[in-house]
Amino acid sequence: MKKFFNSIQILCAGIGGRGVLLASTLLMDSAIRKDVYAIGSDEYGMSQRGGSVVSLVKVGKVKSPFIGKGNADIILGFEESEFLRNLSYLKIGGIAVVNSPKETYESKVKEALNKRKISVYTLDADGIAREGGLYQASNMAILGFFSSLNIEPFTYENLKGAILERLKGKMVEKNLLVFERGFELGREIVQCMNL
Repeated sequence: MKKFFNSIQILCAGIGGRGVLLASTLLMDSAIRKDVYAIGSDEYGMSQRGGSVVSLVKVGKVKSPFIGKGNADIILGFEESEFLRNLSYLKIGGIAVVNSPKETYESKVKEALNKRKISVYTLDADGIAREGGLYQASNMAILGFFSSLNIEPFTYENLKGAILERLKGKMVEKNLLVFERGFELGREIVQCMNL
């Protein structure tokens, strides 16, 4: 299990209608479930019209919800272009989970990622959500994948518990199905990387 000392800073980047704000709320819920202090801040303008949405989540020994450039431990990119736009916020050695059908990036982007020792995991979260019959649940696929990295307090069990507590009605089952598929894909990729 990976542990971060004192705090974790997560930047969630996407566009309106992709579930960025719900995902950040679930991240904070999962921290609170483990009695870890969590604070967040959202930045969105024309989010209902597909504009940029950035949600900042910090857990642990933190005082301010804001994340400066080069300080985020993790970026969850709900839209590939928004991940690239916010890449400067990710610290050297950081982790990114990105919604993208591509398995790799063009040489200049790849070179920049390698130079900064950034671990990037890509998954077709939109495709996973469509397969689950719920296109707008790509956020759940990303959270499921992220949980496979086993970073406390964002483990599979804890995030799944947060989803069950936060979501209500008929959509819970489909959201969980997409979450589970993201987790399984992440677990497969992480196991292959550790071989």
